[in-house]
Amino acid sequence: MTQTPLGIAEDDELLSLPLLTHRGEHTTRAREILYGVDGRPLASLSLAPDLLISQTLQAQARAEPLPTEERAERLAEASRRFLDDELGGLSFEEHLGYVNRASGHNARLTEELSRAVAAAIAQAPARADRARPNGSVRSWQEAADGAGSGVWTRRGETVAAVLSGNAPTIQNGWLQALALGYRVAVRPSRREPFTARRVILALRAAGFPDSSAVYLPTTHGGVPTLLRRADLGFVYGGADVAARYGSTSTIKVGGPGRSKTLVTREHLTPAVLDAVADSVAALSGAACVNTTAVLVEGDHRRFARELADVLRGRAGERQTTGQHLGPRVTRESADELLGQLERSASHALAEIPLKEVATPHPDGGVVLGPAVFAVDDPRDRLLGTELPFPCVFVAPWTAADGVGPLRNSLVVNAITGDAELVGALLRAPSVGNVHVNVPTVHSDGNLPHEDYIGDFLMRNKAVVSV
Repeated sequence: MTQTPLGIAEDDELLSLPLLTHRGEHTTRAREILYGVDGRPLASLSLAPDLLISQTLQAQARAEPLPTEERAERLAEASRRFLDDELGGLSFEEHLGYVNRASGHNARLTEELSRAVAAAIAQAPARADRARPNGSVRSWQEAADGAGSGVWTRRGETVAAVLSGNAPTIQNGWLQALALGYRVAVRPSRREPFTARRVILALRAAGFPDSSAVYLPTTHGGVPTLLRRADLGFVYGGADVAARYGSTSTIKVGGPGRSKTLVTREHLTPAVLDAVADSVAALSGAACVNTTAVLVEGDHRRFARELADVLRGRAGERQTTGQHLGPRVTRESADELLGQLERSASHALAEIPLKEVATPHPDGGVVLGPAVFAVDDPRDRLLGTELPFPCVFVAPWTAADGVGPLRNSLVVNAITGDAELVGALLRAPSVGNVHVNVPTVHSDGNLPHEDYIGDFLMRNKAVVSV
């Protein structure tokens, strides 16, 4: 055993995760030991100092992007290499093992989301192009051939991506930036830094220059430097992150979700209960698109009781296996989250006792969820609660309440035949996306999430030639 500069005992056998800078791999003295949800050490992560962050972003700004067609070809190859190659000493199957132990998703979901990352690499050019307006073309030569046109152009040259660790698919946004010709500096989550690293290794193996995408883990203290040195930035997180960066025009904030489902009286059926359960529990209940509040026209307490029965049935005996329903977290995280829930929801009716919400896992850690509560006011503050496991609050709703209780939501699924209500949701500025009888967790990678990424990254310039 050795000691890192941070004073943490390091096992010499731990997987080492060096930086991937514009000059290749770089191991720093400042390192952090990463632990899995079972409490055991997983890897040793190098941390980038501010000076190196600045030097790397400067080099990226000077570098030229690959031509458009070549970027698309190399992204397609990188997608294959992500799945097939040994990268950083790990096969894809070995990589899944690390992601599983770090993220806490069950084994099947870990593989499903990781394969979705491979698809996102290959499809990044097409997904990015969906944001391009009809009146805009890709190159000035196309515009100059006719009477002139808008040309879709980058707002800058470099992007910093400050990622969260709740799902491997968080890579999708910065991959589209790369497809559009940006050079990207990725600051991975220190909870799950494995996926970002494998993506960048796959890109390099496919022929992208080292300056195209770099891997710069940092402490929280390094994030301002990273965002300041890049032309544009992505950051992901909760309400605190949105408050800090939400008013900055060069930074796009992802999260929080606070997604909701509305069920009108004529749709109170067993099939709808199943669909709502999907929205609550898919993706370990940890994503911003998971339903965390349900508004019910009718007997909301009965709906909450029946939803709890459905979710309990789904969890069943799975919670102590590799296919557990909710996420596996450390005992310390479970105690903190459940303590927070117990304090904030003391006035709500728990349809599943809190003592049943945490299940010790035989391989270490605790599986969280499901949790279902009923409240009697559609404007109860608990409807804005978002916790990283299947946890939902059910409240009553009437037509007189309108869309007010559904505001400040990333996604609203309106299970209704009321076209006027759907129109009102579309017009509500703080409702991000409207699904009509489709679970909030639905996505095929081509739908806008918080707008299309290209809306933030690109602008139109008129080009006219005689």
